[in-house]
Amino acid sequence: MNNANNFCIILAGGIGRRLWPCSRKNHPKQFLDFFGSGRTLLQSTFDRYAKFIPTEHIYVSTFSDYVDLVKEQLPQINETQIIAEPVQLSTAPAAAWTCEVIRSRHGNANIVLTPADQHIINEERFQQQMLTALDHAAHNAEFVAIGIKPTTPNTGYGYIQMGEAKGNKLAEVQSFTEKPDLQFAEMFIQSEEFLWNSGLFVCNTETMHTMLKTEIPQLAEIFDNTTNALNPEQETALAQQHYPSLTHQSLDLLLLEKTDNISVMACDFGWADVGAWTELHEVEDKDANYNAVITPTKVLFDNAIGNLVCLPDAKLAVISELEGYLIAEKDGVLIICPNGDAAMVRRLMTEAQMKLGEEFV
Repeated sequence: MNNANNFCIILAGGIGRRLWPCSRKNHPKQFLDFFGSGRTLLQSTFDRYAKFIPTEHIYVSTFSDYVDLVKEQLPQINETQIIAEPVQLSTAPAAAWTCEVIRSRHGNANIVLTPADQHIINEERFQQQMLTALDHAAHNAEFVAIGIKPTTPNTGYGYIQMGEAKGNKLAEVQSFTEKPDLQFAEMFIQSEEFLWNSGLFVCNTETMHTMLKTEIPQLAEIFDNTTNALNPEQETALAQQHYPSLTHQSLDLLLLEKTDNISVMACDFGWADVGAWTELHEVEDKDANYNAVITPTKVLFDNAIGNLVCLPDAKLAVISELEGYLIAEKDGVLIICPNGDAAMVRRLMTEAQMKLGEEFV
């Protein structure tokens, strides 16, 4: 296939509440290095796609407050490849708006929509399977959801039920369940009919535009009414004028619950979402007692099992008689809590924000 028509949109506009207190409003998770690799989550995502998508075709959708951070971390891309949202409305408006910008500039294009916080193990297989999905999107007017065979009954992921097989590891989307309880997650795994929703989607710009006419018509109309090619300044003015009126919604729910023309592709490149401490604990290196330390902090574990520690470098931590806990500190905020529920961290952050003030988030 012709890779010159392939594009990527990295969605990097979130706050990362589930990784608080290290992920903060002024410096969220996508701009942090959680693996000690010297590359942040955003940079690692860019590196991954730059291996098979032209650098000038990799766009970053981000909140306007984070544009300078994107420029600093990705000097390889042109400023016009950074699409700033004036307000944070979740992933559906961000992805759709950037798709429309690419369609306006380049016409017919095949696009990977990706979060900025994913961990991929086998990058060669990832590249092969993503190119297959891009090729399918180029020749079929439908979205492709990238699904991963589940290995554990993880209640923090969405589950896509596969319908009729379509060949080339593709199947119809029978149903979608977002973050089921443990009983249902176990049933899904036993049935072998379900895949984890990776949050990765592939489509053609015309497929996206056609869907928007039904699901977000005001957005499609904005770009339909701009008959002439826009320069970046005009695009920014258009976003300032119209973007805040769009509805806050998730790309996953928009495509998997409201869109009929979508297939799921079963992939096996080794994947994890690192949007929460629970998932980070799974992918980090661990000692014999399943304890993990993210930063170069000196940590002494005493009869401690399955804990995750992320503290400033100068700290010495002694963790005794704890099991399954998160111990994390950043900029004066320390959290110590069980590391089994990602929603708990978000709730605690919101509580701190309401009771103690904005400076702590």
